[in-house]
Amino acid sequence: MTFREALRVLAERQETRILLGLSRVKRVLKRLDDPHKSLPCIHVAGTNGKGSTCAILESVLRAAGRRTGLYLSPHLESVRERIQVSGKMIPEKDFSRLLGRVLAAEQDDELTYFELLTCVAFLHFQERQVEAAVLETGLGGRLDATNVVPRPLACVITSIDFDHMQWLGATLPRIAAEKAGIIKPRVPVFCPTLPAEARSVVSRRAKALKAPLTIVDRPFKTCSVRWQKNLQVLSDGRKSFALSLLGSRQGGNAALARAVLDRVSPVSSDAWSRGLRQVRLPARCHVLTKNGKTAVVDGAHNPEAMGELVRTVKGFHPGRVRWILALMKDKDKGAVAGRLAGMLRDVVATAPPGARALPAAVLADELRRQSPRASVRVEPEAAAAVRGWLRDPAAPKTAVVCGSFYLAAEALRILNGESHA
Repeated sequence: MTFREALRVLAERQETRILLGLSRVKRVLKRLDDPHKSLPCIHVAGTNGKGSTCAILESVLRAAGRRTGLYLSPHLESVRERIQVSGKMIPEKDFSRLLGRVLAAEQDDELTYFELLTCVAFLHFQERQVEAAVLETGLGGRLDATNVVPRPLACVITSIDFDHMQWLGATLPRIAAEKAGIIKPRVPVFCPTLPAEARSVVSRRAKALKAPLTIVDRPFKTCSVRWQKNLQVLSDGRKSFALSLLGSRQGGNAALARAVLDRVSPVSSDAWSRGLRQVRLPARCHVLTKNGKTAVVDGAHNPEAMGELVRTVKGFHPGRVRWILALMKDKDKGAVAGRLAGMLRDVVATAPPGARALPAAVLADELRRQSPRASVRVEPEAAAAVRGWLRDPAAPKTAVVCGSFYLAAEALRILNGESHA
């Protein structure tokens, strides 16, 4: 199978098709000799912050000399971004070969897009003899394909808020129960301070499984921010260190990662500092400059994430700002727009490619309703919205591009000078 053929197979499985459950993937993995069962890993779930926390954990472990694996979603440019060993994406030839092995093992169990990739990741990590893998759940936790790992080194829940309610439930306790589904008997559990309704669910689950629970309630403080370098200096109260990720919640993510590593895989202070400085994770408060203008690109797509982005942008003090915003149909447009109310003056409502995108005009109506003082324009095509801002000499020098990782991917291609795929 060539890489092009592998991509065609994945496209046919439709990334947006979600079919939760572990039975199919367990049967296929068994036919592949269960590559996941001996994998030393840290399993991370959460509504927001899990990608950043995973990236921090992996980068620090790699700086400490471990051979690391990293499994993330979604990707921005290449599906190979999702599966990495020691900071390098899986090679095309290995991706294609391993996907072929998974397809041969399917038999009557047709896996979803995400399940296929999860199996490929486990095989790749096994072949490369990974010493520490960091796994990000795709959706929820209890029924997510990554939850087949029987005994991780640690289970981490980064936040619990409203998102994917059609799959996870419409209340915080129900969502919390799905996230807490990754907790395993006697395996250490880590989380920040959670809403009371969610915290009680996580605590009960951990107690029932005799899993030691650590609540990390003191985020690291931001001492200074170097926006153009995508870097902030954090302090744990004793020492300060530079983190190459921006955003108001990163101090909490870093504190959470530190607590996990101190418990299950201690590293030197030098490895900690180098790992934080070397983290790379695009589209998380990612600042780029082009044509004398500055863009803040962020994948924030739910109310909690948008609230964190608003706090970050307020600290940026950039003067006039153009917001370029898109959402998917399944997102709570009213709650997201509510987090932006009062911030907006110049907005372009747009839509990324794909059938799941919320029409730009529908989003614009909601923004006008909640931010009546804002100038809200409609540009149906995401790429045109970004290019229009770059080319317009009268437009604000700063833009915040957010609401969808699909929109973020479009923006990054343009801002990095790459051709539109």
